[in-house]
Amino acid sequence: MQQITAAVWMDLLPCLCTALGAGTVFLTRRHAPGPGRGTMGLSAGIMLGAGLFGLLLPAAESAGWPAAAAGLALGAAALAALGELAGRFTRAGSAGRLVLASAFYNLPQGMAVGLTGALAAGGQGASLAGALTFSLGLGLQNLPEGAALSLPLRAAGLPRRTAFAAGAASGLVELAGAALAGALAARLAPALPWLMGAAAGTMALTVARQLAPAAAGEGRRGAACAALGFGVMAALNALWG
Repeated sequence: MQQITAAVWMDLLPCLCTALGAGTVFLTRRHAPGPGRGTMGLSAGIMLGAGLFGLLLPAAESAGWPAAAAGLALGAAALAALGELAGRFTRAGSAGRLVLASAFYNLPQGMAVGLTGALAAGGQGASLAGALTFSLGLGLQNLPEGAALSLPLRAAGLPRRTAFAAGAASGLVELAGAALAGALAARLAPALPWLMGAAAGTMALTVARQLAPAAAGEGRRGAACAALGFGVMAALNALWG
C-alpha cells in the first residue's frame, strides 16, 4: 500500500500540469474552420517530440533499440486496430481516435513516474530526489501535451468545456497508470520499456494519420508551429533529460 501511495503522490504534479495545459483551450479565439490557425501543427510537433524524447529514447536506453522498435510497432498496430472502434462510439471520429491515443500513451507515462516513485519509497532504484526530478520534468512536458489534446478537439468543433475535460482526463489516465505501477512495482519494471515503446507508437501514428495532414492544410504557419512544438519538447528533454 505504501508503494501505491508513493506512486500516486509522485504523479499528482504531472496530472495537474496536464489539466493546466488543457486549460489553454479557454484562451483561444472562437473556433473558425479553415487553415492558418497553427494549432494542429503545434500539436503535431509536441506529440512527435514527446513520443521521441519522452518515451522511445528512454525505452531504447533501457532495453535496447530492438525492444523499443518492437514496442513502437505493437503500439501503432494496436491503435490502428482500435481507431475505427473509437470513431463509432463518438460523433467526431477523429476526435475519438485522438482521445484513445491519448489514453494509450498517457498510461505508460504514468506507470513510468509511478514506478520510479514506488521504487524510491522502497529504497530501490532511483533516489527520492531523482524521482521528484522525473516527476517535475514530466509535468513540464505535460503542459504542452494537455494543450496538444484539447486544442485539436476544439478545432474539430467540440465545445471548450468538452475539449478541456478530454485533455484533463488524460492526466487521470496517468494517475491510474501510476497506481497500477505502484501495485505491481516488482513485476512491472522489466516490461516498462516495451510499454513506453508502444506509447510512442500510438503517438507516431496519431501524428501521421491526423495531425500532420491537418498541419499541412494550415500552410506555412502549420509547418512553423510544428517545428516550434518539436523544438519545445527537445529543449525540455535537454533540460530535464
